[in-house]
Parts: sequence; structure tokens; C-alpha cells
Amino acid sequence: MRGNALRTMISCNFIDTSVFQFSITIKMPTVVFACKSNSCRSQMAEGWARKWLEDRIIMLDNTLQEFREEMDDVNDNTAQLKLTQNVERHIEILKDTIIASVALDYNSVFVSSHDNAMERPQRKNVKSKAVDAMGMDGVDISSFQPKTIEEIIPFMKNKNEQMDVSGKLSSSLELGDVIIDEINMDDVIKDSSDQEKPVDKLIVLCSCGQDMKYKLARRSKSVEEWNIDPPTSASKSGEGDVAYRRVSLEIKKEVNILMKSLLGNPKF
Repeated sequence: MRGNALRTMISCNFIDTSVFQFSITIKMPTVVFACKSNSCRSQMAEGWARKWLEDRIIMLDNTLQEFREEMDDVNDNTAQLKLTQNVERHIEILKDTIIASVALDYNSVFVSSHDNAMERPQRKNVKSKAVDAMGMDGVDISSFQPKTIEEIIPFMKNKNEQMDVSGKLSSSLELGDVIIDEINMDDVIKDSSDQEKPVDKLIVLCSCGQDMKYKLARRSKSVEEWNIDPPTSASKSGEGDVAYRRVSLEIKKEVNILMKSLLGNPKF
């Protein structure tokens, strides 16, 4: 139903083919959203970024079909073929874009056990009110899990190992198997060259100290800080649970601007 609706919209509007000429030069970006515990704002941002990619891929898939049908109706389709190839490349880039979210504070991801120091720490969940707020706009982050810097760095360095659509690490290595003692972050960040900076764009959504941001900021080619209210504090200050929806929509607006700047915004 959703694809058919998009197809109808596209076929009824003029397609400005010039907007696709730049797509072949766009590189696959790695975008990471971070906050202290990766339990609310950064998870919302990851959810909206994945939604943006999903919507653009559906739109371009339908556009690609339109172009292919037009190619069958003309004798000299050289220009149309080039245009089609550019759209195909743009879709590949969107599908290969890496989106992740992460906690800047390792200790905020796990519930420590005071009874048994040898027991494997239990991972916290994304805040249920954040899940509910996103669900009101059709974005499901219920299966997302908080992640640590130590868990995502190996996947950022090897882009063949990607996060799957659920926001979990897709690998034989389970979440939580990598702990802070197993990776020397001083070794990870010692080289400041672009080749050793696997994160193209880091977005920080909390007012965290410089020391907390340092580990990941040094691994990033570009860092932005967004002034987004913590919904938990706003909720407790009298706004109530609607604070989560308000913050979610504020994050959506910022994410859409970011994704358009990184990956383009073809117009129909």
C-alpha cells in the first residue's frame, strides 16, 4: 500500500531529472548519534534517521521504475540510461549508509550487580516512554538496545560489519561480549588521520563533559552538538509525558536536515 501510494504521487508530478546528476559523487557516510546512556534521545535520532533512509529508498525505487518504463518508449535512451544509473547508484549509497547510536558513558548502559561481581552485567533498555512517543509517529524502536563505544568502534572501522535494521550489532559477536577491559581506547584513538576516523558525522545530543565525548569525538571527522531538552527532566518538571513526543519531533526535524545535507534531497 505504501509503495503504491508513493508510485501514484511520483507518476502524477513532473520529475526534475537534473537533481540526480550529483548523486554519483556522494560517498557512503557513517553517522553516529550519541548521548550519555543511549536510552532516549540518541535512540530517537537513530530511529528517525533510519526512517528517512527507508522513505528515500522507497521513493527512488519507484522513480527508478518510472525511468525504466520511459526508456522502453524512446529510440535513443542514452541520456535516460545515464540517469537511471545515477539513481541506482544513489539507492546503493542510501542502502550502504551506516546509522548507529551509542552511549558516551559505558557505566550507563549496564545495571551493575553488587551481589556478584563476576556476574555478567545486565543491559538496560531504551526508555519505554521514548518507544511510545516514536510509535505514535509510526517509528518502531522497541527492539533497539543501548550500545557502548567499545562495542561499535570495531564495526565502524570495518564497514562490512553493519548495524542491522533493529539497531543491534549484526555479527556472531553478541552485544555485551565486548567489555571496556578488552579494548585499549588509547590505542584506538592514537592515530588522528582520516583513515583512522571511521565516523563521518558524530551528533551529540546531551550536555556531557569533554572527557566523556573525547573517546568518540577523536574517532570522528565532524562533530555537531544539538541543544535538545532531556525529555525525562522536562516531564518531571511539569510537562508530563508529552515531553517525549515533543522532543521526538524536534529530533526528527534536525535529523531530516542532517540527512538531506549528507545524502541530498531529490525533488519531484
